[in-house]
Amino acid sequence: MLVELDIQNFAIIKNLKIKFQPQMTVLIGETGAGKSILIDALSLLLGHRAQKEMVRSGQSKAIVTGLFTLQDDEMREVDQLAAEYGLPMDGDDLIISREISSKGRNVIRINGQLTTITALAKIGEYLVDIHGQNDQQMLMDQSRQIDLVDEYAGRDFKPLLAAYQADYETWLALNQRLDHLRRDSRELAQRQDILQFQVEELTQADLTDEHEDQQLEDEFNKLNNYQKIAESASFMIQLFDDDEHGLTSLLGDAQGTAEDLADLDRDFKNVAQSITDGVYSLSDARSELGDIMDSLEFDEERYQYVQNRLDLLNNLKKKYGPSLADVFDFYEKVSRELSQFETGGLDEEELLKQIAAVEEKLSQQAAELHQAREATALKLEEAIKHELADLYMDKARFSIRFAKTDSFTAKGNDDLAFYIAPNPGEELMPLVKIVSGGEQSRLILALKAIFSRVEPVGTMVFDEIDTGVSGRVAAAIGKKMHAIAAEKQVIAITHSPQVAASADHRFAIAKTVQEGETFTQVKALDEDSSIKMIAQMMAGANVSEAAEKNAADLIASQRN
Repeated sequence: MLVELDIQNFAIIKNLKIKFQPQMTVLIGETGAGKSILIDALSLLLGHRAQKEMVRSGQSKAIVTGLFTLQDDEMREVDQLAAEYGLPMDGDDLIISREISSKGRNVIRINGQLTTITALAKIGEYLVDIHGQNDQQMLMDQSRQIDLVDEYAGRDFKPLLAAYQADYETWLALNQRLDHLRRDSRELAQRQDILQFQVEELTQADLTDEHEDQQLEDEFNKLNNYQKIAESASFMIQLFDDDEHGLTSLLGDAQGTAEDLADLDRDFKNVAQSITDGVYSLSDARSELGDIMDSLEFDEERYQYVQNRLDLLNNLKKKYGPSLADVFDFYEKVSRELSQFETGGLDEEELLKQIAAVEEKLSQQAAELHQAREATALKLEEAIKHELADLYMDKARFSIRFAKTDSFTAKGNDDLAFYIAPNPGEELMPLVKIVSGGEQSRLILALKAIFSRVEPVGTMVFDEIDTGVSGRVAAAIGKKMHAIAAEKQVIAITHSPQVAASADHRFAIAKTVQEGETFTQVKALDEDSSIKMIAQMMAGANVSEAAEKNAADLIASQRN
């Protein structure tokens, strides 16, 4: 339950600390005094959205701190979440603090440790249940009424629903794959054709060596320059072999002359030796040149093959390169991708088999969910009728009707709706069509009374649930809240004297202006001040002794 709420610089609240008690507490005050601001501040401690506009004008930050004492059910759930998020726990107390800066910075602490909004929201679900406009909307949204039945179904129902939803996610994923396959079948077929062409083209190229292009380039250059090579080599042979002026003849004459000079003068010995060496070297060159010319042969067919092969390889490099090694890598990649088509990796028939198997399982699970919901619905109908009787709707008839959805949903294949006939003689009609505001409030309160017995939440907050009702109905609402407070802490904002009279504890909320600043103040009311406040709610500003006596009598009657 909520033990203490400390609020600093939040909206029109400058500094406020409220200590709450068990049972039922009401917050009383005129419209605009700041009652709902207290609920907004409490909501921050439960993980609701924070806005920098919440910071009091002229202040740098707002701080809201709450002290909660956990009961057994709350303790079990919160301990588990605290362990999951690595938060410290010290006994059954839980301190939550939230700081909002005027620049939008948001700091959250649980038991002094920084944490995230996700962790806070998860833990907040087990601390306080705030009834506001959203609850009314949920009740009047037929698509969400199934959630109320599921919530009432209890703990044993949750594993059934979780198992179904896990398979449902699988079913969705398989159907998405199937839709994608069908939607893109033409594109996939085109892709397969392209892959097939590329693989065939590269297969026919008979690639075996990543360096083949370099080797063929060398051979092609040699074949392509055959004519020039042959002419140049022939010319060189002529230079050697000319009878009178060839290199062989001239060098022979030079060698003989050099040897004669060496015989005449030893200074020419080295010259003669060099010329002799040159003659031998040139002789070797002439011999090698002759051998090459003897073996030199131009193969026209080989020339055409090399040229065509190089053209093919260069074309492949332009398409899939830039290098021949890149072409080899591309060939392996497209071969693997093509194999997916060929081995049925994108097989529609296989997907259909998988979907059918999951659908069979989902059908069985959905049937179990339906059976559990039908049993729960019968119990919930009786419980609601009993609670409505306490709220002067004893003649109302309430029913939960089931229909089957066209396909599987995240909750099975149940489509249910709440039906009600508020008055005798009326036909049962969908709740969303015929219930008035006052009837909605009573129905919500009836549901809260029922769920308060099964929910682990320790505190229930009702924000003006009595709107649109008065007299004996308001008195019944007050008594119903007080009955809920026997098991849960109840905090209610009210404009109804009957609801205020039902409370065990009361606070007066007032707005004052001092030195040009607006402040919200909270005052705990004792028995006498409670009587005066309730008398004022009943009679207006001028409270008479008779009004105070009526207020005292109302308090006494609401406690019986």
